[in-house]
Amino acid sequence: MRNYLTLLKLRNVRLLLMVSFPARICQSMVNLTIFFHVQRVTGSITLAGLASGCYQLSLSLSLGYRAFLIEKFGQQRPLLMLVPIYSLMVYFYKYIDATFLLVTLPLLMGMASPPINLSVRPLWKAAAPIQLLRTSYALDLIAINITTILGPLLATTLAFSSRPETAIELCALLQLIGGLGLSLTAVSRSWVPESKDIKEGGIWKSKGLQILAVQSAGFGIAAGAFSVGIPAFTLIEGVPKWSAVVFTGMAVASVFGGLMSGLISRKISPVSALILSNGLWALMTVPFALTHADWSLLTIAIFYGFFTGILRVFFWEVIEAVRPIGTALTAVGMLWTVEGLCMAIGAAAGGWSADHLSPRATLLMITISLAVSFITIIVNSTKLKSLYKTHLELANERAKHL
Repeated sequence: MRNYLTLLKLRNVRLLLMVSFPARICQSMVNLTIFFHVQRVTGSITLAGLASGCYQLSLSLSLGYRAFLIEKFGQQRPLLMLVPIYSLMVYFYKYIDATFLLVTLPLLMGMASPPINLSVRPLWKAAAPIQLLRTSYALDLIAINITTILGPLLATTLAFSSRPETAIELCALLQLIGGLGLSLTAVSRSWVPESKDIKEGGIWKSKGLQILAVQSAGFGIAAGAFSVGIPAFTLIEGVPKWSAVVFTGMAVASVFGGLMSGLISRKISPVSALILSNGLWALMTVPFALTHADWSLLTIAIFYGFFTGILRVFFWEVIEAVRPIGTALTAVGMLWTVEGLCMAIGAAAGGWSADHLSPRATLLMITISLAVSFITIIVNSTKLKSLYKTHLELANERAKHL
């Protein structure tokens, strides 16, 4: 815990957490806010799901170009452009009642969404000492996970209040405050994109990122199947309210998982830690298909969330080690795009299997996808360890010339 206290004493660390928090709350509640708004206006759950899906799809597909903008022009100009445009679109969404616009505007909103999490991530190198980088990644992940819990809670509460449009208004306001606040911080304004090394080629030619892309695909399919499989399972078992309990338990456990990962010594290689946590993560999901919609399902979901939180921190460290120089944002953007698309595939396939086979088959998809992810990293562990060793040597060489 001493590492966390040391970090929180640093002004730039506290500033990054505080200014990004409102925007992160917005981004965790906007998708559900769109769903509830469309359902309230049209009375159709199908259209609400379509609008929400359009936003998520656009968000994933456009992440690469939004990351490119920041790597090309720095953080301030893209954020000062995207934040007001996005906030205005979100705000005026409350006035729309035409079905076509209710479904298509979320596509534009996703394309204009300021990449807050992506922007904050490279700033930790400037805000925190290098020896506390793992802890800073863990702290960032904890902040993200907390907003993931609070966002849907706020969206649901406000959407069913006496003035449901408050949810949309709050989204717009939070994004405006957080996005502009981040763009005006000294650490963001002074951030300079890395110079690219032409010899290394594009991100898709990177062997390390190719391996991690397969992992991201597995993570995405598992997350998509989980998001559909849990409510389907609890509904079939006649206890639909248990889905909220399970999701909350998983989310809270992921916070503690992220906290735990930040306490692990930097002497342990992130590649070794990623392999171990991925293996335990996959192993802990095996009982999913054998549970019932009661405490047994909640218990497994808690372990699932805990290892999700642990693994994400090491995954970020490995990305930093294997990516080509000059791709601090586009490399992560590419992997998040793969994960987002596979999440949509996992949700669609999970919905079909829950409807035509069994919700247990959907839960089994989680185990299979994470097992494939684990096998992929085991088979390629030597390559990843070699890339990480090269990364350390280059980092030490650069340190000598500082």
